[in-house]
Amino acid sequence: MKLASFRNHDGETRIGLKMGDGLADLTAAFEKYLVEEKGVLPLSALEAADVRMPTSMLALIQREEEGQADLQDINAYLDKAAKGGRLMYAPSGAKITYGLEEVKLLKPLQPRRCFNMGHNYPVYAQMGDLVFPYEGTVASFMVTPESTIGPEGIIEWPLSAKEVCLELELGVILGKTGKRISQANALDYVFGYTVVNDVTGWDIMARGIGKGREGLPGFYYVLMSKSIDSFQPIGPYIVLKDEIPDPQNIAGELRVNGAPQIKGNTKEMLLSVAGILEYHTQDITFYPGDVVATGGMGSEGVVPHAFVKPGDIAEAELDKIGVLRNYLR
Repeated sequence: MKLASFRNHDGETRIGLKMGDGLADLTAAFEKYLVEEKGVLPLSALEAADVRMPTSMLALIQREEEGQADLQDINAYLDKAAKGGRLMYAPSGAKITYGLEEVKLLKPLQPRRCFNMGHNYPVYAQMGDLVFPYEGTVASFMVTPESTIGPEGIIEWPLSAKEVCLELELGVILGKTGKRISQANALDYVFGYTVVNDVTGWDIMARGIGKGREGLPGFYYVLMSKSIDSFQPIGPYIVLKDEIPDPQNIAGELRVNGAPQIKGNTKEMLLSVAGILEYHTQDITFYPGDVVATGGMGSEGVVPHAFVKPGDIAEAELDKIGVLRNYLR
């Protein structure tokens, strides 16, 4: 399943399931499913749909296993109903099916928390003078969830930085509460995957990097450079884990004004998705709706950073997930 958050013609935020070239409003579809398949009275179905298939992606994810079970049921229903041509409207009159041209795609969810990984690809060794994390660990920091934006959004040029660069990352959305997760079952805690464009105010971060500056206050400059408003685009879709059983084989490319700048594959990660979850949850509880950006991708001979300027168009693409397009202004 490929899910999106979108704004419909009435200005309402909804959750959509990607179907062909369009989206199905899952709340409206669940209402119809309850009436047609479960014999629920229309008014009761309307009320139940608002609870079991909410219009907030975060609220749906926070239903954990029950929400994911309802997603499987509605996916099967939509597949069957689409073949019978019965999908246009719910019993309440709410529209179910939309063309992509009818809606505005939003960021797929408002993350609960954002954990970003650093130096998780061997390509960073090419940059020189970098100290890699200890084996079996990864460098990490938190980014403010409010800095996230969605597809077609504007990356605002900051007043506090003169140099801005982009990194292409696989985003992992947690679907279950977990602590001391083992690698063996770590992917059971994943809800799905998305594209992350990790933006940095490069010269802000550089103030804290260099000889004698590895510790404080350098750490604070890193956090400031990463948490600027609009500096963490995510989207355009969340692909559920059942469609990506192996997150360690996803190719990606980041383009600036149509020209490839970054290329890579998640198979090159030093610490896998499962390893990241095991390492971080030793003493930190992860919750549904937390987003983990797994580190800037890169491959041999390709620098993992793309420097940009105002007016540029950035396209971050991961196979099986989609293209996240944003504009520098």
